[in-house]
Amino acid sequence: MEILLKPNAIVPRWTLRQQLTILTILFLSLGVAALWLLAELFESRSSAVMARNQHELANADARLIKLFWESYQGQSDKPNKQWDKQLQELSKEALADEPRVEGGFYLLQKDRLLGYAYPTHGGASPKKDIPKAEEKTILELARRATSQGLPQELVLQPGLDLLVLRADPLPLWGAVWTMKRTPLPSSKDARQKVLSILVVLMNLVVGAWTFYIALQLHWGVQQLQQSIKAMEEGKAEQIPPLRAEMGLLGEAINTMHDRRQQLEQRLRRVERLASLGQLVAGVAHEVRNPLASMRLNLQYTQRQLQKQGITNLPICSLLEQIDRLEQLVRRLLYFDQNQQQEELVPASLEVVAEESVTLLRLRAQEQGVTLVYCPATKTLPQVPLRPRELGQVMVNLILNAIQASPEGGQVLVGVEQQQDYFVTWVEDRGQGLSPFDRERIFDPFYSTKPEGTGLGLAISHEIITRQGGYIGLDSQPGCTRFSVYLPKSRD
Repeated sequence: MEILLKPNAIVPRWTLRQQLTILTILFLSLGVAALWLLAELFESRSSAVMARNQHELANADARLIKLFWESYQGQSDKPNKQWDKQLQELSKEALADEPRVEGGFYLLQKDRLLGYAYPTHGGASPKKDIPKAEEKTILELARRATSQGLPQELVLQPGLDLLVLRADPLPLWGAVWTMKRTPLPSSKDARQKVLSILVVLMNLVVGAWTFYIALQLHWGVQQLQQSIKAMEEGKAEQIPPLRAEMGLLGEAINTMHDRRQQLEQRLRRVERLASLGQLVAGVAHEVRNPLASMRLNLQYTQRQLQKQGITNLPICSLLEQIDRLEQLVRRLLYFDQNQQQEELVPASLEVVAEESVTLLRLRAQEQGVTLVYCPATKTLPQVPLRPRELGQVMVNLILNAIQASPEGGQVLVGVEQQQDYFVTWVEDRGQGLSPFDRERIFDPFYSTKPEGTGLGLAISHEIITRQGGYIGLDSQPGCTRFSVYLPKSRD
């Protein structure tokens, strides 16, 4: 029986491929968010801020020293105001590109801070005075750098600010100094807390999802292994429905298993019918010659009796029975592989099916059955066929369908084109065939009808098999379909 069963796989809203794609995007997003958060946290740490400020102040001091030596080398007898003004111009130039950096010079000869500038202050008017709170500290730091000849740094944290001071020696003259004040980020920064919580939650979600996907894969593979083992041991016919891609894989395995069973069933049927056919053909050959001899003897006896006027013997009835036996022998000889077959000629499967329907339409009407022809959606091309033998098969299938249909029923006949086959089918709405009948329906001399010879389907099967095709059967209560499959290619 050609029945293709397809299990209904349980497919969730998201397949494993979609889940893995989303998980990959989440991993990338999480990585970017984590890097950003780490950068934010690093930038917000006081140690990082202090290190950055120290580096900026070292560069600013180096530029102050460079500009001083380029402009004032050898000039030492100027008044304080002139010194202050000229050094202030140098400070402005040196610190113009240093945000939030203020600074100036310490002259050892004057023992005072001169040339103060804060060019990036950003206020309504330029800031010209050294902050009073840090002036003494700056002076002490500059004196120490001058006396020791080494750079000096000092880090203060007044309130919520981070204050970094630096003084570099200016040989023979004194020192240069710079200062930068940076607000410290609060340890309770709300944004950092939100980012931290989000990153932790994303980690938990991604971890849980990964674990869930791993469980799905493990469970699916385990179910597949157990189901395949059960099928091999004959404990199960199919793999049960699974989720997502595992369900699709299980469905594909079920389809392959069903097709293999169908092919094995057809192969066993062909082998069995071939053996029966050879046996039947051998018996037919053995019976044919004695029947011919019996016919000749009866005909001779009939003529002799007629000459003697004896006409009351049943010779004619005997000859009729011999005719029936010879007709049966001729049908049985279809199973002889050495019999000469009809030549292949280009023909259309549609024409053969349509002619068969036309031939039996009146017969169907007499039994109260409607015979309907369903043409193909696209015209089928002409292919090498044996139209007379194929017509015989179609007539036999349609007659069987008419006889199996209840009064007022309907028989459908159609043709179609599949990937590798041209198909013509006959469908009725009768009671259907039992599993036992489906198994033996093509055997010679087996019939479900009391008056049947059991040769029609057996001969039809033999004819189609010789043309390289096969007859498929799909039967259930209320619907039976016989399908004739003829290959497109006969190589």
